[in-house]
Amino acid sequence: LRQPETRHHNQSNTSNISNNNQDNNNSQPYTIRATKKGTVPCVVEKRKHHKVVVVSNIEGDIHALLSALQKALGTGGVVKDKHTIEIQGDERHDSRVKQFVLTTGCVVGASKTVKALYDEGKKQGHCEAGEGHTQGVQKKKASIDPTVPLDTKTIKAMKPTELKKHLSARQLSTQGNKKELMTRLMAWHVSS
Repeated sequence: LRQPETRHHNQSNTSNISNNNQDNNNSQPYTIRATKKGTVPCVVEKRKHHKVVVVSNIEGDIHALLSALQKALGTGGVVKDKHTIEIQGDERHDSRVKQFVLTTGCVVGASKTVKALYDEGKKQGHCEAGEGHTQGVQKKKASIDPTVPLDTKTIKAMKPTELKKHLSARQLSTQGNKKELMTRLMAWHVSS
């Protein structure tokens, strides 16, 4: 007779947990409790021959969080105990894990400064998988107008990276040292 009662009790506990997650406007079946300082409980630890990112203070479906992190980061991981997981990776993965959990909103009790740092990074274009980086490069290439004439003094004052930008805008080769790049760009201006 006691077995059905305990099963009923366990079912009511799980429904309370899922209701609490819904009350927090959190669609995930998991949450991560922030540290006392309000940061994400995520550290890089050394193992015998590699490094791992350890995420602790996890409540709820820990396997769902591990699966989501593995898909987002493209790396392996393992559940260590009831409240801790390890993700394969180093400092780069540490920052990406923090970004992921802050983006999904599963961190409970994160300080305003931690959230503000993430929002600031997002505004500056530090997106996942380098999306913002490629957009910025395309804008820089598009900003150089190949029809604008350059004088010899300006070309000689340019650094190699600037020379390469001007050469690529004019669809010329960007290979070689600074002297070769200057010669190629000056030759193009003489011929045009």
